[in-house]
Amino acid sequence: MTLFDLQNPWWGLVAAILGGGLGWLLAVAVRPLLASVAEEENASSGGQPLGNAPSRRVAMLVGMAAAAGLWWWEVGCLAQLPGGPVPAAFGGLVPRYGAHLMLAWLMAAAAWIDIRYRVIPDAITVPGVLAGLGWLWLFPASLLPIAREAPRSFAAPLLEPDVLGFRGALEVVPQTLLLGPAPLWLGLILPLSIFVAWWWACTSPLEAAAGRRGWDGRMLVLLSGLVGITAAWGWGTERFLGLLSGLLGVAVSGGLVWATRAGASRALGREAMGMGDVTLMAMVGAWLGWQACVVAFFLAAFIGLAHGLFQLAVHREAELPYGPSLCLAAAGVVVAWRPLWAWVGPACEDPGLLAGVLGMVVVLTAVTLLVWRILRDRSSSG
Repeated sequence: MTLFDLQNPWWGLVAAILGGGLGWLLAVAVRPLLASVAEEENASSGGQPLGNAPSRRVAMLVGMAAAAGLWWWEVGCLAQLPGGPVPAAFGGLVPRYGAHLMLAWLMAAAAWIDIRYRVIPDAITVPGVLAGLGWLWLFPASLLPIAREAPRSFAAPLLEPDVLGFRGALEVVPQTLLLGPAPLWLGLILPLSIFVAWWWACTSPLEAAAGRRGWDGRMLVLLSGLVGITAAWGWGTERFLGLLSGLLGVAVSGGLVWATRAGASRALGREAMGMGDVTLMAMVGAWLGWQACVVAFFLAAFIGLAHGLFQLAVHREAELPYGPSLCLAAAGVVVAWRPLWAWVGPACEDPGLLAGVLGMVVVLTAVTLLVWRILRDRSSSG
């Protein structure tokens, strides 16, 4: 085993040091975000102290353990890769690990603030979406791994490693999607439309903040995104397919949460979920793609209900932040990706079955919120 072998234990030590640095940065970054949220909600002067910011030492230790454990799981054990003769030097290992580590950092910051103030700041989710899209354009191999069958005339199909794009294995997506006028609606108009829709729905709070600073940061985000997507489309290659996978992840995951929020709010007669949950899930979709986010949203319904019952029984809290459940479910999908994809992969290839799964996810989440409201009301009345 050489120093350049990714499974060398010394690389795990490097990952632990990196994780410790990110943990320290998390503790430093969350405190001003907490102060900003407290100021916006008049909490700092209303008897709701800042407090509860993560300790730098604890954040460093947790970051070191999480980064080293993730490296051991993804690179040392190759636990995410599909079964079969997959080489340890598969080119997506390090970029994928970096993507998941950064996503974990962003989700930790969002979950911490959501637990404290029941809000998910756009200062986390908006840069998180942009960073995820840029990362997938630079490193499309960092998408979640799957296996594809390479047909052979002289023998059984050969199992080869690939990554999950927006419609199956990325390497077999027709390259004509990037060329010519016929697929223009998919190659350029669709990505631009998704970005504009996300910008319109998820960045509106930036408009007021930009006005206080004297420049329109929201318009800068829009123009940068439109120029960047158009340039990436003109460049072509599989990198644009990675970017398109991230954009569709933003659309499907954010849209799924928005539809559930709208339906459940109408059924319950009050706001069932905050808009921050929509922006959070859109950020996760920008890093993982839409398929993983559908699974995460499905799992989050059970995690959220368990979390709510615990909060109600132990702390007697009637309000339930849903962001931590979404983050925990997304982390679980990343760690347990291999068995989960073996289970949900066939559904993603069947449009009818996929539509049924999406409908079931929305209904299940709405039912979970309804059960939570009934239990909460009974607890309050008792």
